[in-house]
Parts: sequence; structure tokens; C-alpha cells
Amino acid sequence: MSDIREILGQPDIVEWLKQHPDAKGRLEGAATLLSDKPDAPAAVRKLLPSLVDNVVKVFFSYKKVDERAATAIVEVLKENSADKLEITYMAGFTEQFAGQRWRDQISKGVRSANWFILLLPDPSDELDWCLFETGLFEAQLTSADRLICLHHPDTEVPHPIQGYQAIAATLPEAEKFLRMVFVGDDPVPGLRPINRAIEKRVPELARRLVDAIRVPKRRLNREVFEPWIEMSLVDATQLKNKEDLDSASIDSANAEALELFGFRVCPKTFAKLREEIEEKHGDGRWREELFHVLRKIANGNTFSPIQAVFQSQNGKTYRPIAIAIDRAGPNGPVQTYHITFAEDVTTTDMAAMPRKLALLATLLRFTFRFRWEVLEPFARGPLNDADVAHLDISLKRIKVDWESRGTIDQSQIMDLFTVEQRKSTEEMFKAWSRLRNPEQTGELDIAIKNKDGQSIPALLSAMLPANQQFLEMAAERFATMVAETHEVHDFPKAQLRSVAA
Repeated sequence: MSDIREILGQPDIVEWLKQHPDAKGRLEGAATLLSDKPDAPAAVRKLLPSLVDNVVKVFFSYKKVDERAATAIVEVLKENSADKLEITYMAGFTEQFAGQRWRDQISKGVRSANWFILLLPDPSDELDWCLFETGLFEAQLTSADRLICLHHPDTEVPHPIQGYQAIAATLPEAEKFLRMVFVGDDPVPGLRPINRAIEKRVPELARRLVDAIRVPKRRLNREVFEPWIEMSLVDATQLKNKEDLDSASIDSANAEALELFGFRVCPKTFAKLREEIEEKHGDGRWREELFHVLRKIANGNTFSPIQAVFQSQNGKTYRPIAIAIDRAGPNGPVQTYHITFAEDVTTTDMAAMPRKLALLATLLRFTFRFRWEVLEPFARGPLNDADVAHLDISLKRIKVDWESRGTIDQSQIMDLFTVEQRKSTEEMFKAWSRLRNPEQTGELDIAIKNKDGQSIPALLSAMLPANQQFLEMAAERFATMVAETHEVHDFPKAQLRSVAA
């Protein structure tokens, strides 16, 4: 035990106080609290940097595999500390230091720390490096320091660290830990509570802490039934076009996805993954839509589901779906994107069809959709606000599908018909452009924007005759083109009788 005057009378402490007179109260408080400890002078000396800066120096130790969880926990601690927690952790400085300098930074951070926090979601993984860092801290451990182990409640804390303050990732334990960090007196001897103002938010922050410490990987066995890949990008907000996706890393893929793209071993990049997918006539719309979706996700924007499809080597048609992301903490940067590929059984394989026939088949499909998804339901009024919203969604769905499956321009459409038929088709286009246009200044555009449920039915019903005329004309033209495409064979009567029998 040491007398307070004896501690404060140490020559180096006296000299330090002359240089930092503003820290006198904190120094005396630390000496008072530590005076009954056998290592009181050494403990006070180690506290001096923290007392002058009015911060708690923390070293956060974790395995590389647990970096996401560690980053999320550090984010909770730092954003609520009012700058009174100075946290050193691997993800915070590995980009600035390399090799021996990196090891020196670790050693410096560990030796100066007042708190050493060890994260162990799954102690069954390799612990050598974490135990090395723990050993460095123990070598200069004083009565003023704290060594804390955050662990998953279903895992057993390894024997070498069983004597430390263990915090299981349960809500009660996490709340107790956070109150110790932010609300309790003397986070280190001599310092006032870090941030008592957040006490009401402790349950919320405890939930974030518990959620960050995932179920140990050895206890998880994820099985994805659809083709699935996990890909990462340095910064998807900076994507400029679909070609930029080629640099994305493929972190993992299940067997179904590898088979879909023609691989047995997971390729390293998206460029390599897609190279076996043939894109006829420069068709890369599925990549174009995927690029837009990933960029919107990275920017925190909403997005529409991808509609574009591609044909795999097995002859089936697939559509990419962005189903999930992993990010560092609730608001941290996106780390990985989870993409599945769902078989699209509604897409017609038109590879064997003559081009004009395929264009007309596509045009007929969209004309039928327009008739039965827009004109028939909404040409009778009046419409309420929910009806108008439903109409807007229906029009957008058709537009997205039209753009995704390959827009047919007006000149291509005209080329499908005879000279006489083109005139009525052109009139139909003009009538529709008066109602709706890309600038959204058409009569229907304005009526939808104003939720004018009285005007909308009248505008749509005016399109019904033109739609009916076009459907009849296009169906007749389609039948004629099919007849021109296929040669009709006259089978011998004997062969017909044989088939009938």
C-alpha cells in the first residue's frame, strides 16, 4: 500500500504535474483510488497520458475472420463515447502501416491501453495471434487496467483467459457492459463517466452488440437452393457502367451457380464468371440492370427488381436477384452482395424464330399486357387514389419489362407491317404520345401526378379502339408471317392412315 502523498511525491509525477496543472484533480482522484493497491505508483504512471487527454485508451483484439463483428462493436463504442474512447484496432490502421511498422503499432497500442477488449465469437478458431496480444497486455497489466472478453454465450472461454472479465453476448450482459463503459464512475481511476447521456439508449445499443457477435461459424450450415454468389466491390457508389462490375470479386458461390456459369471451381472475378455466357448482338441488359441495382444499394437508394434475363449453357433462362448485403454495422459500408439467379420460365426462347417474327411476337405480348393490365381495369371510372397508384405501378411494370427484354423502336415496328397498315399504327403512336411521354408532360402523366380519378378513365378509354384495331391487325399479320415461314408438307394418305392407327 502507498500513501497518496507518497504517490504524488514521486519525482517524475511531480514533474508531470508541473507540465499539466489542469489535470491535477484527475491525478489526485486516481491516486486516491489506487492508494491501497500494491502497484499504485506504477498504475498511476501508466494512467498519466489518459489523465491529461481525458480519454480511456482501448485496444480491441480479434481474429481477422471476425473483422465485421469487431468493426460493428467498435462503431457502437466510438459513436457514443463523445470522443473519450481512443480505440486502437487492426482495421483502423492496417492500411497505413505494413510489415514491422504494423507490428510496432500493435505493440504500442497494446502497451499503452487502459482497457484490453478481446472478441471471441468462436474460440475454436486459431487464437495464437490474439493470445500473443493478450500476453503483451498482461506483461504490463496494472491495478488500473481492465481485461475484458466479449464472447458468444454458447461457446466456452478458453482456459488461458478464463480469469478475465467475461461478457457473454446476451442482452443483460451486454447492457451491464455498456453501463460500465459509458455510465459507471471511474472508467479508469480519476476520470468522470464517459457519457451518462446515453443511458436510456443502452438497451438499443446492447441489441446491436449482441447482433454483431454472430453464431459461431462452425455452428452454421447455410444451404442455398438457388444458384447463389457472394461478391464484393471496393466502392459500388463509384460504378460508372456495367463493365465496371467485371472488377468485382467473387468471394464464394454454391455448386448450382458454378454449374450455371460452367465452372467447377469458383472464379475470382465477375469478369471470369460471366465469360462463358454468350451475349448475342451485344446483349448485356442483365448486367446493365445488375450494375444499376448494386450502385443504388451502395448509395442507400430504393430500386426495382431486375427484369432482364440471360441464357445459360444448359439452355435455361435466368434472372439475377439482389437478395441481401453484409455491411459493417447497421450504417457501415457494404462489404458483400448476395446475388441469386432464379430460373425465368415466362421468357420465350425466340432463338429459332426469324427476327421479324420474334419482334412481332414480343410486340403482341406487350399489347395484350397493355390491354388487360391498363385499359380494361382502369378505363372505367371514377378511380380512387389507390386505383391511380395501382395504374401507375402497372404502367411502370410494363415499361421496365419492355426496356429489360429489348425495346423495339418505332421504325422496327413500322417495318413489320404493310404500307397501308403503317398509317393507322403511326396514328396510334401519336395518340399515345399525347397521353404519356418521357418528359412526363402528357395528359395522362399529369392526371396520374394529380391523382385525377375522373379524367384518367376518359383518357384511357379513348385508346381502346386503337388498341383493338392494332391487336386484330398484328394478330392477322402474325398468322401471315408464320404461314410464310413454314413450308406445308402434303403427306401421302397411306402414311396418314398409319399415323392415325
